[in-house]
Amino acid sequence: KKAIKNGFYYFMLEVREKEEAKGRKFSGLKDVVEVANPIWSNMTAEEREHYNKKASLAKGADEDGRHKFTSLGVSYATIDAEAREKEESINIMLQTIRNTVRSLDRKTTLLTHKFYLCHVNYFYKTEGDFYSVAEIALSEFNLSDGLLNTLHFFVDPGKIPLGLRFEAKDWAEKTHGIPYDWRCGEKDYYKIYISIHNFLKKDKSSIPPVYTMPDSLNSNMCLSAVKSALTTLCEASNENSIQFRVYPFPQLFYEIRNKCAETDDKVSVGTLVPSVAIVESEIEKDVFSYAKDLGCPFHEERDLTIHCSLSIVTRWVYTICDHCCKHVGISLELGKHCPRDADVNWDYKYTRTTGNSAIREPENNRAKHNDFMPTIIDHGKLREIREQQFLQEQESLKIAEGLRPPRSMINAGAAGPSNGRRDIIIGRGIRKIPEETPWPISGRGKLL
Repeated sequence: KKAIKNGFYYFMLEVREKEEAKGRKFSGLKDVVEVANPIWSNMTAEEREHYNKKASLAKGADEDGRHKFTSLGVSYATIDAEAREKEESINIMLQTIRNTVRSLDRKTTLLTHKFYLCHVNYFYKTEGDFYSVAEIALSEFNLSDGLLNTLHFFVDPGKIPLGLRFEAKDWAEKTHGIPYDWRCGEKDYYKIYISIHNFLKKDKSSIPPVYTMPDSLNSNMCLSAVKSALTTLCEASNENSIQFRVYPFPQLFYEIRNKCAETDDKVSVGTLVPSVAIVESEIEKDVFSYAKDLGCPFHEERDLTIHCSLSIVTRWVYTICDHCCKHVGISLELGKHCPRDADVNWDYKYTRTTGNSAIREPENNRAKHNDFMPTIIDHGKLREIREQQFLQEQESLKIAEGLRPPRSMINAGAAGPSNGRRDIIIGRGIRKIPEETPWPISGRGKLL
């Protein structure tokens, strides 16, 4: 067992250092004990405190995460290192998105720069963050031209393990509706990989990142599923999965929306989005979810377009164009910036029907009607309303207590309860007591 290093140990080290500076030699710490022990015995508690603190700090450093393990035998130091690595990768990812958008010119390159969105439907998930892919779709867009291209594949999951078939069937019925034993999916993973690789790279020197929604427990939007799908395709094709970068779409939306609201001198021409959470809420509203002809034929025929990957990546493009194009002077074009059956003149007609008050409104008040303004609830007023309602209810109860009860209730109370067998109420769940009769009871199991 390793010896515990207490305060006296560090005091001995200090004594040895001082004595050796004077020219004295020690063969080991045992020789130092003879010199240090008398001095240590005469020291006060305050004088020893300095050395005891050194021992405590050294003990804490020695018993750090490297020597502590979980119940599964994993070092806490390893867990902490993975957490730091994950946090660092998230910071790099957010900084990359921020730098990409802010480096674009609001009047030129921001309008023509191409971005790529991706969505994956899956059958089941394993503990190792593996997602069995059922469908994958990508979309290409920019603000100037809206939706440029799409890519869509059904993927054959292969043989599903016996213990996961129910999960695959249940999840498919709740979401995308693709049968797990459906054999119309693409079996050649290398073909899918090459198609995605060429779709993203084209004439670029490197593959740009793809954007998708963060992980969600309540829907089939999942960044981890996209990462798993691209990794599976790369491994099946003997390619490096590092080439594909998957970033959160709400963060991209947030940066583009705020960039569009700025002028050349970095002054906001509209209300800036205060947080990514508000942008994510706008995406989840999914105002184009029931637009026609956005999904694949399989989901269109089964009225499951809302869960179709092709429809989802298309609706994301329409959502970001709907919120950003108006701030940079781009008119919405049907089929590119919004669905073909959308009413692009709704804002204009709404303004006309509400009168010209918005035109006469001062500049400092127009921000109240801009996009993304969060709803502010005055909880103080809500409390006052509840207290007022409570007082009204109490007043009503006092008035009701002073009223005379009906005469029928008084008569019933004066008469007292009835104990007669004939007066027992007969109804559902109450067994009627038969009258006394000389004849024996007959029925099931009874002899006549």
